[in-house]
Amino acid sequence: MNLYSNKKKTKKVVGEVRQTQMITTFGCGSLVDLPKASVIIAGTDFWKNEHDEEYIIQEVNLQKLLEVDYFVKPQTQDKTLSNPYAKSRDIPAFRFPETLICSRESCGKIGNYKIFKFNNVLKCPICGNRSLIPSRFVVACENGHIEDFPYDWWVHQGETDCENPDLRLFYRKETGGLDSIVIWCKTCGRSRSMKYSFSKNSLKGYPCSGNRPWLRDKDKNLCTEPLRTVQRGSTNIYYPNLISALSIPPWSDAIQKELNKYDSQLRELDIKDENKLQFFIEFSQIGKKLKYSKEEIKEQIIYRINNYKDDSPKSEANIMMDEYKAFSLGDNNSLDFVTETEEIPESLIGYIDQIVLAKKIKEVVVLTGFRRIKPGDEFENDNSKVAPLSNKRKNWLPAVEFWGEGIFIKFNKERIRKWEENDQVIKRIEILEHNKERAKFKCNKFSPRYVLLHTFSHLLIRQITLQCGYSASALKERIYTTQVYENRKYEMEGVLIYTASPDSEGSLGGLVSQGGGKNLEKTIKKALDQARWCSSDPLCIQSGGQGLNSLNLAACHSCTLLPETSCEMRNLFLDRATIIGKLENKDIGYFGRFF
Repeated sequence: MNLYSNKKKTKKVVGEVRQTQMITTFGCGSLVDLPKASVIIAGTDFWKNEHDEEYIIQEVNLQKLLEVDYFVKPQTQDKTLSNPYAKSRDIPAFRFPETLICSRESCGKIGNYKIFKFNNVLKCPICGNRSLIPSRFVVACENGHIEDFPYDWWVHQGETDCENPDLRLFYRKETGGLDSIVIWCKTCGRSRSMKYSFSKNSLKGYPCSGNRPWLRDKDKNLCTEPLRTVQRGSTNIYYPNLISALSIPPWSDAIQKELNKYDSQLRELDIKDENKLQFFIEFSQIGKKLKYSKEEIKEQIIYRINNYKDDSPKSEANIMMDEYKAFSLGDNNSLDFVTETEEIPESLIGYIDQIVLAKKIKEVVVLTGFRRIKPGDEFENDNSKVAPLSNKRKNWLPAVEFWGEGIFIKFNKERIRKWEENDQVIKRIEILEHNKERAKFKCNKFSPRYVLLHTFSHLLIRQITLQCGYSASALKERIYTTQVYENRKYEMEGVLIYTASPDSEGSLGGLVSQGGGKNLEKTIKKALDQARWCSSDPLCIQSGGQGLNSLNLAACHSCTLLPETSCEMRNLFLDRATIIGKLENKDIGYFGRFF
């Protein structure tokens, strides 16, 4: 990671960040607290314009959804240096916050880092102390803008009669918390603690300037959002906006992966010109590399180019449906998508239609923007508060690949249809529907079917973690449920529980081994048995709404909830009763008559 200097345009290595963190925790616009500096990761405008082939990701479904030509992984090594293990300096960063504070208790000088700079050495101009601390506080708004905390404005409460303020920070020893932090102006003698700086209207009268330090500019649009004080390392300072998809056939096949290397040439290729098509096949030598016939390669090229020309928009519902179909086909031996159908245990026949072991899968996770102060809902249509990664839209986005394995379970279509048409089920889900409308929570997946599949996924993950070496946070879910998008209905009834890591080898088969017929049968039975009782019952099972905005029914930390990283819906829309029913009415549960 490089720290840019405005004057000399030099690069100074200030720290290290893992490749996957550059897309998730520490993406563009995030603050990174390093041993020698606090920095903000630069936008993609400052990344290298030319990308090495090995760092380019092609995932056609996601490319069409996000309307880009390709994705780029952050570089991990610097090929310009002779040392093959040299770490990459590809990711720039800028000093932020720019306000520094002298750590010496008798001094506490507050000011912009420029006044502390002497011959490229940072030291206090008052006492000469070189131990300087970046400001603990910054201010941000919901539009993603962020700037240094206005200490001058805060201590003088908006007045401008102090012409040459000399700000100092000191601590009161007789108290603790924010009221112990006092800002004092040596020039005029005024002082004010930070006690109320985090209240909602504490910065009223101090307008947002639209500052975007990760882009080195200010937003041209007037920002009317109020500024809020946040701590430099607070979690609400950065919420990455991530979209992911699995690599599925035909795009995970060996031919298509080889064609990825020629993506730019293929976009210009006229498939109607037989001579040019045959020349490309001969020139690329794909047939020799992969031992495929010319006709097979030609067929895949035509399919790819026709896909380029297809202007129909891609939606997340389309992508989920494509993945669902890929799993439903059963056995597959694609390069990045290896699946095998497992025999359904006799006791689960009628409840489950298909079990597929995903021995190898690849997940591509893309960073499209970020939010501050408040996280956005995953399926929210309003993206007006998503801050951009670049000043001008680019034809690529940063992304990273994960490899792993999983278990796909497809529910019985007829049984689930009859279950969701049960009047008692409809009545119970209406409680969640009412709570959802009251909370103004947007989710185009919500339905009785989604609550059932989502709850089953949570219960199964919790049980799997008790029987193998995975922690709950290591497992994730993808819920394939019926949803309507632009008047088109996508019918699905499946659950994928998977684990993935950035290592090219992925995991070691532990999850797939749990998906074997007898193992999975025992796991599901134990999960259902555990769901019949919660340590918080009868309060839990009789709940009319619990959790965030009462968007759960019979679901709490004792029985159903998972770590936030494992759940696709922030631990919402869960109800144990949809699985096992209630004592007075077993038919509410899909597996209510299982035992």
